[in-house]
Amino acid sequence: MKILVVDDEAYLREELIDSLERVVPSNEYFEAEGYDDAVELLKAHKFDIAFLDIRLNGKSGLSIAEKAKYINPDTNIIMVTAHSEYALDAFKLFVSGYILKPVNDYELREVFKNLRNPVVSNDNQKLEVRCFGNFEVFKDGKPFKFKRSKEKEVLAYLIGLKGASASKNEICANVFEDSVSPEKANNNFKQVYASLKKDMSKNGFEDVLVHDSNNAYAIDTAKISCDYYDYITGKATPENTYRGEFMNQYSWAEQYIYALENY
Repeated sequence: MKILVVDDEAYLREELIDSLERVVPSNEYFEAEGYDDAVELLKAHKFDIAFLDIRLNGKSGLSIAEKAKYINPDTNIIMVTAHSEYALDAFKLFVSGYILKPVNDYELREVFKNLRNPVVSNDNQKLEVRCFGNFEVFKDGKPFKFKRSKEKEVLAYLIGLKGASASKNEICANVFEDSVSPEKANNNFKQVYASLKKDMSKNGFEDVLVHDSNNAYAIDTAKISCDYYDYITGKATPENTYRGEFMNQYSWAEQYIYALENY
């Protein structure tokens, strides 16, 4: 789940996230300390749940709740406060819950049992990838939008490796070969990979990318639906088979054609 935590006290945000990890582990958390930061995050991400402190410096959490309902009506709003007198105002906004500080695990479990809007899991959703012809990426049948064109090429390079790892230097040598220096290529890669991670996360595919402790990069093939993978494992359909073209827009992809012709 994607969860937004808004409180003007950093230690209270940390305490709430710690409690959430005990009750419903393995979520993606975003933090904000006030109205402006929270609204920017709400515009950039589709949150399953937003925990909002009511008393904030500046505009209140109730104002954030109103904005959240406008931006994405399916976001579950949980108001968190030390003051019970705001309960009626909160429930007029049709929030999913109201918790008094200090938050305890029992109350959190009850909140998750009674969410107004069910949280739909993306665990079984796969990123759709087409390698034969031009390299293309889809989500729910629609083209996946990348902020930078090089993001798409980095993803293509990693998909071509079928789960094997590549070093930063290897990726730079192939994908950023037009950079004027290794240092510039390295800086370009850092920016592009960070942007790719952000775009994947926004669309619920943050787990596709793998970056290990040895500073190697790969993709989790189990989270990819790919014509190339289907072809080499004998699962291709007549409409989705190799016809002599592979990631046409990338010159480094020519190395795959010989192997494909000999499957």
